[in-house]
Amino acid sequence: MDAYARAPVWMQNLLISAYGLRLRQIRYGSVGRQTLAKLRESDGISTAELQRQQLQMLSRVVAGAASDVPFYRTRKLRPIEFDSLEQLRELPLLNKSEVQAAGREMISDSFRDRRLTEIHTGGTTGKPLAIYCDSVTLQRNYAFFARFKESAGIRDGARVATFAGRTLVPLGARSPYWRRNAAANTLLFSSYHIGPATLPDYARALNKFSPELIDSYPSSIEPIARYVLEQRITGIRPKAVITSSETLFPAVRALVERAFGCRVYDHYGSAEMAALITQCASGSYHVESQFGVVELLDEDRPVGPGERGEIVATGLINPVMPLIRYRMGDFAVRGSGACRCGRPGDTIDRIDGRVDDVIVTPEGNLVGRLDPIFKSVSSLYETRIVQDEVDHLRVEIVASDGFTQGMEDELKSQLRSRVGPRMRIDIVRVPSIERTASGKLRTTVNLVYRQPSQPNADHIPGS
Repeated sequence: MDAYARAPVWMQNLLISAYGLRLRQIRYGSVGRQTLAKLRESDGISTAELQRQQLQMLSRVVAGAASDVPFYRTRKLRPIEFDSLEQLRELPLLNKSEVQAAGREMISDSFRDRRLTEIHTGGTTGKPLAIYCDSVTLQRNYAFFARFKESAGIRDGARVATFAGRTLVPLGARSPYWRRNAAANTLLFSSYHIGPATLPDYARALNKFSPELIDSYPSSIEPIARYVLEQRITGIRPKAVITSSETLFPAVRALVERAFGCRVYDHYGSAEMAALITQCASGSYHVESQFGVVELLDEDRPVGPGERGEIVATGLINPVMPLIRYRMGDFAVRGSGACRCGRPGDTIDRIDGRVDDVIVTPEGNLVGRLDPIFKSVSSLYETRIVQDEVDHLRVEIVASDGFTQGMEDELKSQLRSRVGPRMRIDIVRVPSIERTASGKLRTTVNLVYRQPSQPNADHIPGS
């Protein structure tokens, strides 16, 4: 990474494009094309047929886990020939801590000797988790996302502007605050340089690139959308904006749609590849039933229409590491009925998970989605970043005895590369981190810019 940071911009673009070509070969192959074709064909099937297919897939997943996965064999999981999703309640819930403790015991014996991809996620609790899959699973996963983009009117090969948590632009660098992935026809924007002084650069780049799709965290695109409206910029007209990874509040959705003159399509997914919930043009969230089974539970009770419950997911696309009744740690409100778009299957009215603040740097930059920094540091159980002063962050960690000074230095280095040299950072070891009233651990808390009278306001702090 140091060599990349020292390279000129043109070389960084070349390196990113080469890596992008490799990723495209891994993610989009024959299996992906076949999966995408089947998803297109399934658009017109009935609710009854969709349920039948889902129950068949679920039966295979549970049978394979019971016979081939050491973790489930130890717990004497038994195969079930599912006639109804209600039979899932016969199986125990699975917590993230159990998956972390099991490690490679979660891998199916059928895949243990194959070449696997290891994906890390910080997730809702801020504690790193390793997910294992193969190339077939990756292609299936990206086929579902390709179908989601198609539903938003985005074709393969379209120009895409992406705002994500990658540190592709060194923090102290000047414009350009973006890099080009020519292999994917994508302009990758830094989410860590967005601030009052840089907004004109971002707007000019978007205007020049003229993306057909903007794919972004809500906290990244919101200040740019506000600037576009304030300056009455009308040349940035994508076909769609796709958001993910953070809660999309109604006020932010309305702001982005006004700024860019297109619809915002939000979606919910995770590196665990256990659940996928996508939004249609009518505004409803749809559970992708061929991707995973989604339960919404209050304790162990399924919630009714309009009620809020914890998302519990059973993945159907990754036989390498099947997750059965996995507690995602996020919450959603069950749909009140069928969507007017006509799609079969379950709907979600609202996704309440991932309500984290953003950090505001002394320079005024908004920095969201900081959980990737914890992936490079082992021996951490839980983490929380608290901004308690304009130029100070307190990083609370629950760590094992194996947490070393070197790991602390690495954590500070990773965080500083995102928030800049003027921010003071203290690492504080604590025995535990408190939860919210809903039982969720908020991994980023901004005490400086937060509106205390409106803890759940439709507002991104610091905007």
